[in-house]
Amino acid sequence: MSITVKKYLLNQYATFDSSVNLNYESPDATFKFEQSTLDISNPNLLQDDEIFYETIYLSNDPAQKGWFTAAKDSYLPPTPLGQPAPAHGIAKILKSKNAQFPEGSYFMGKVNWVTHGIVNPAKSMVFPVDPTQVQKLSHFLSVFGSTGMTAYVAAFKYSEVKPEDEGKVWLITGAAGAVGAALVHIVANCFKPKLILAVAGGPDKVEFVESLGPNVKGVDYKSASYDEDFSKALGGDKIDVFVDQVGGEILNKASLHMQTFGKIVQVGAISGYNGGVSSYFTNYAVAVITKRLRIQGFVLVDDLKDMKKIVGHMIELFQTGKLDVSKFSETIVDATGEKFTEIPELWGGLFTGANKGKYITQVAKLE
Repeated sequence: MSITVKKYLLNQYATFDSSVNLNYESPDATFKFEQSTLDISNPNLLQDDEIFYETIYLSNDPAQKGWFTAAKDSYLPPTPLGQPAPAHGIAKILKSKNAQFPEGSYFMGKVNWVTHGIVNPAKSMVFPVDPTQVQKLSHFLSVFGSTGMTAYVAAFKYSEVKPEDEGKVWLITGAAGAVGAALVHIVANCFKPKLILAVAGGPDKVEFVESLGPNVKGVDYKSASYDEDFSKALGGDKIDVFVDQVGGEILNKASLHMQTFGKIVQVGAISGYNGGVSSYFTNYAVAVITKRLRIQGFVLVDDLKDMKKIVGHMIELFQTGKLDVSKFSETIVDATGEKFTEIPELWGGLFTGANKGKYITQVAKLE
């Protein structure tokens, strides 16, 4: 029995501060589409401990921009050119020579931009998942995936705020995105803040973030009156904790509103990932030095060793009613069948605000 395997290979490295090249006729295109036929009835298809999988969902993450570059000082080694473009997701196991990953089961982890693939779980970052434990399989990418975990550690670890420290003023940028929305909901319902200033793009997204919990005020960064609206929403308060995913001018201006000895948790800097937007921190001296601010960057790989503990606490928060799974919004776009070729363009929607909550691409239909 033969099947058609579709994939996007990394053809040329991108630069971190410019857009990927989606002109597929160009030799410098960032990605190259490839299609082949695979005989899955071949008894030699798999080596010991390997599994053959079908990708169901792809996670769309700003961090992938770094994975598409050749940055030597990254927390992950560069992907070799000619290999599948890296991505995390959820897949179904169609064939297996691994007792811990049986046929018909699912896993979460590195699947790449492919319809089908072969992996040895011992040599790759993949984890078995049980669909009966969640309302929707996609929740393993949002609520209990990198989105929920990133929001969790940003709030419970890197902010250095304890749930009993009531009355803090928080600023969260990228608040309508995957991590941002989860973070707004967690902080609003677990930390009893005086105020969460949630920056998002467009009136509908402002309304969305304000629905995520009490004491949330949304501010539209696309509005011509953004600076005035920001100051009005903040009132006379200063920001104790600023969790930033945007960088650029939003970070630059917001830093001037920080409390002395305040904390900036830098999750990302999406405004500078594709060029065209300055990410220079020109207020560094007046803000960071004068206000004695602390800036903490982090990447989730540092906390994966605590995944079981983190997920366990999150389940407890859901069971006790502090968190509501319905608030972890998802935007799922279709790349099934012939639409697989649209995967790079769909991923690019991250940088144009195409999503509310977690942004997921569906590659195959669920049975």
